[in-house]
Formats: sequence, structure tokens, C-alpha cells
Amino acid sequence: MSLDSLTDTDNALLATAGVSSVTSPKHAAAPGIRPRPAILTTSQLGMAPSGDPVTDHRHLQRFLDDIATDRVVGVIEAGHWFVHRKLRLHDGLRLHGQGMTNTVIEARPEDWLEDRYILMHLDVGDILHESGVVLSDFCLIGADKRTSDNGPLLRLEGVSDFLIERVRCEDASSYGIFVTGYGMGDFTNDIHSDFWNSTHRGVIRQCRVLRGQVGIGCEGGAQNVLIMANHTDGQALHGFRLASAYDTQLIANSAINTRNAYWIDRHDGIHVLHNVASQVERGCVYGGFHQKRDGRISRGLWITGNRFTSSAATITDAYHGDADKFTRIVKIKDNVLEGGHVRLLWSRQVDIQGNDGDGRNAIITSHEVSGFIGNNFLRLRNTSDAVMDLGRNIDAIDPPAR
Repeated sequence: MSLDSLTDTDNALLATAGVSSVTSPKHAAAPGIRPRPAILTTSQLGMAPSGDPVTDHRHLQRFLDDIATDRVVGVIEAGHWFVHRKLRLHDGLRLHGQGMTNTVIEARPEDWLEDRYILMHLDVGDILHESGVVLSDFCLIGADKRTSDNGPLLRLEGVSDFLIERVRCEDASSYGIFVTGYGMGDFTNDIHSDFWNSTHRGVIRQCRVLRGQVGIGCEGGAQNVLIMANHTDGQALHGFRLASAYDTQLIANSAINTRNAYWIDRHDGIHVLHNVASQVERGCVYGGFHQKRDGRISRGLWITGNRFTSSAATITDAYHGDADKFTRIVKIKDNVLEGGHVRLLWSRQVDIQGNDGDGRNAIITSHEVSGFIGNNFLRLRNTSDAVMDLGRNIDAIDPPAR
């Protein structure tokens, strides 16, 4: 079954469920063989929200275990479910709700019994997950209202071919949605897990993440991930964060009311395209691998066609930068800046063209920066000696007299 076939409308899902609901043991092909409907709903297993977090958790975990074993599409029907501990996901899971405002799974602070605040988790043990995971059309509400950085709300580890679509996350302790390429321990630059760079080919789209520390992020060498048309609001630190992500695209997302809209570190082949940000300190902040310590450099960063409204530097590489921690081949093109500068200290082989501002902005390059700058509606300041000015950089407020 392809991923595309699992993203049809709820009506199509329910129509199929209606057909499968007539299947019963007495209609099975042979006695003792359990029927395997294409879609299984919570009500078909006699489950409904009870208002009791222990009962609801037991029912939901049983439902997740059952549909993973049968390899069927599972539908958690509309209602407000409460849980008191983490729900464990499985490889090959196909899980749908009936809308991000209709199917709600909540962990209330007074009910939560675990030290960490992970509500849904696809964990890695001794093997990786290669059957694909699909999650869509439900809402998760976390128990930690303090954003104490003690566990993402939804976490997938070591998984290939995943889809997270139309999932709403509120009040995460750290990340709302977090996808990682390793399965053991917490991240350090010196991690040597066999699961490093073990997550591939994923899509996160049309999700909404409210509050928490970080909205949506990838780490641990997650590769070939498309993060598209998502919205984050009210994060304490970052709307979107890529820490060790490769060949990943951030496209048409929005981030508001946070410190940094798009935060990128230890990256390779990242594209930040046609996103928006407002009520933020910084629009896009990036920093590369440490050349001596990591044995590699970051390259191929495109920041193109975005609109950023920020109070500090709008686009900058000043995240923990030094001469050994830089990015090579950086394209910053056709962005609209309101309120902040393009401020680069360490990037090499930059190509900065076609950007526009509100008259308060400038392009500032210093230290190790090299490359080309031209054809911007922004003034230049403190240009690095290794940067070639292509000309036709025009102050947006005071164009040259004719």
C-alpha cells in the first residue's frame, strides 16, 4: 500500500470502514481464522473515550498494538481521549484520526505518571523500522505547561518512509514533532550509535504546533525529509530546528511568536524555500559542522523566496561560529526582510542576490565570508575583503539621484 493511497479524504476512509464493518468471524473463510479488514476503528473494538486516563490509555495502546499486528489502517474516532503515560507506536503503523480538532488525545498534568513528557513514541531497540509509518488527522495535548525540555510530544526514531500529516500538537515539553536518525541516548557531537543517519524519506506536512520549546525538528542525520505547509506558534526557542539533517527541505511553512523561526545546524543540502516568519527575533539562523572535530563541512544551503519580519538579524550564520565551523555554497536570494539584516561572519562561496528590505536593512559580511553580492534592494556595510560586489545594490528608501 503506497503512502498516497493512505492520504485520501476521511469520507473515503469511512466508506471503506463501512464495508469492512460487516465482516465478522462467522463470515471468515475458515473457522478460527481472524478476519483482517482493510480499516479498523476504535468503535469496532468496543472502545470509546471514557474520561478516565487509565482506561483510555489501556484502550488506545491495545488499539495501536492490534492494528500494527494486523497491518490494517486504524481510525481513532472523534472524541476526547485522556492518557496518563506514553503511547508506544510500532513499525508499519497506519493511524488516522477524524480531524485535528475532532480526535484529541490529552495528557493532563494531574494525571501524568512518567518522568518524561513523551506522549507518542516510535522507539528503536535492536532493529530499525523499515515498513513505514503514517500518522494523520488527530491532536496531541501535552502535560508539561512549563516547556521544561523533558521530552518531545511526538517522536519517531530510526524509521524509513514515514508520513505525518495534519497532526496538531499543543504544550510539548521540548519539540512538538521530532524525527531522529538514531535510537539510543541523547544527542552529542560524538555519538557513535549504529542508528546514526538511519531515518530516510519522510514527509511532515500541514501540521500545527502550538507552544513548547521547539515546534518541528529533525536530528541525528535524518535524510530526505520534506517539511511543508506546517505552522508553529508560541515556541520558547525555535519554530523549526534542523540539527544534523541532510537533503531536507523546509517549504511554505510559517512560524510566529518565537525567538528563532528557522534554526539549522550541522547540515548538508538544506533548502529553506518560500517560508514566512513574523513576531520573531531572527528569521533564519544557521551554523555548520566543525571541520576539525566532525571531519566534514556543511554545504549547499539555499535560503530563497522567504518573507521574514524580525527584530534582530534576519538571516545569519552567527550560531556558535568560528573559522572551523562554517557553511560552503550558500545562496540567499529573493527574500523579503522587514526589520533585520543579513549578517554573515563565516560562510564561504555565498551568492546573495535579489533580496529586498524595508529600508532599515543591510547586508553585512565580515571575518571569513567569501563570494558574490549584487542586485539587492539593500545597502552593503562592512563588506569582507573576500566578497565581490557585483553592484546594483540599492538602498530601498534613498535610491541614487538621476
